[in-house]
Amino acid sequence: MKKCTNCNKNLVKDEIALSKKMLGKNTKQYLCLECLSAYLNTDKEILLEKIEQFKEEGCTLFV
Repeated sequence: MKKCTNCNKNLVKDEIALSKKMLGKNTKQYLCLECLSAYLNTDKEILLEKIEQFKEEGCTLFV
């Protein structure tokens, strides 16, 4: 199981996929929603909306 690079929290698959989508497919830095939202200076709710958007668009990272 992957852990958040910043806070060491266990990650769920959508958090791993979102890290890859937002930070680059080859990233080794995986962040939980809270840490990713702080890193990107955005709200957690916006990231949750982006996850749904990427799923609807058929992004293969979110399968």
